[in-house]
Amino acid sequence: MKNGMLIIDADGHAVDNEGVYRERLPEQYRKRSFIHPSDGFDRHQNGKIKKQPQDAAQNLADNDREGIDLQIIYPTGGLMLSRVREPDYAIALARTYNDWLADWCSIDKKRLKGVALVPLHVDVRAAIDEMERAMSKLGAVGVMVNTYDRSRNVAHRDFWPFYEECAKQGVAVAFHASGSDTLDPLGHFENFLQIHTCSHAPEQLLACTAVIYSGLLETYQDLRVAFLEAGIGWVPFWMEHMDEEYEFRRFEAPLLKMKPSEYMACGRVYVSCEPEEKTLRYVPDFFPEENILFASDYPHWDGEFPYAVAHLANRNDLSAEFKQKIFRDNPRRFYGLAD
Repeated sequence: MKNGMLIIDADGHAVDNEGVYRERLPEQYRKRSFIHPSDGFDRHQNGKIKKQPQDAAQNLADNDREGIDLQIIYPTGGLMLSRVREPDYAIALARTYNDWLADWCSIDKKRLKGVALVPLHVDVRAAIDEMERAMSKLGAVGVMVNTYDRSRNVAHRDFWPFYEECAKQGVAVAFHASGSDTLDPLGHFENFLQIHTCSHAPEQLLACTAVIYSGLLETYQDLRVAFLEAGIGWVPFWMEHMDEEYEFRRFEAPLLKMKPSEYMACGRVYVSCEPEEKTLRYVPDFFPEENILFASDYPHWDGEFPYAVAHLANRNDLSAEFKQKIFRDNPRRFYGLAD
């Protein structure tokens, strides 16, 4: 609790390091020279969190210190899953992570809930099967789709059977980037500062463009999606930009029956904010305040632990009602959590 408010962290992370996988993967994969591909940078250098949690007990203790009542858990190493090109290996990694995450959250299922990895980039049927297994047997509250794919955007027609099943089964779909060098072929950057600056936000702009123009939200009226860890200041600008572009080329988005901004504001699109974003107070003029989520990014190097909750909860330019929506009501709705 913080300032009398229930706090749900809509995007925290577990530390699924190589040991997690080597202990649990099928035998034929345990001797790989690497588990997940890396971008070659020391992303812990100059980070604010010096010691990442080695177990769920430390995770919960840190949540107590931060003031988080319930944390939704995303991967760390697993953010690189879509770089793995071998279908069987990618499927094994997703299953291994989801099994491990269920164990991680089992220490307190009321305070830790997992979002499942799915191998969508290599096998749509396998991704559907893993989504159903994770939701029905492992206690997952949604699925993660990486914003990066080597050859297709997140709304490519190949993936529509997966989104159709998520819509039918009421499963939340969260798009998440890796904060890595996936856009470097365009930028040709020299250091991690440049790489990371042009990672999360640009990748979510691309994912948002693909989802909205494709007609996914028009076709699957029960599909809920979220764009995470890119802040929220981009949302009003991109809504207006998409509308302007759409006016000139409607024929290239034939499934749309509304303007792009209306799909963004339809109540089924969620976006996470950064606690200190100055633009947050203006966003509800364009995007529903009922669809904004709080994300701590704990325990990553650039997070605000142990002050992420406080930075948002103590702001005097936002109403208490608005903050309670961000902290409690909106994540409950997106992830389908009980009151």
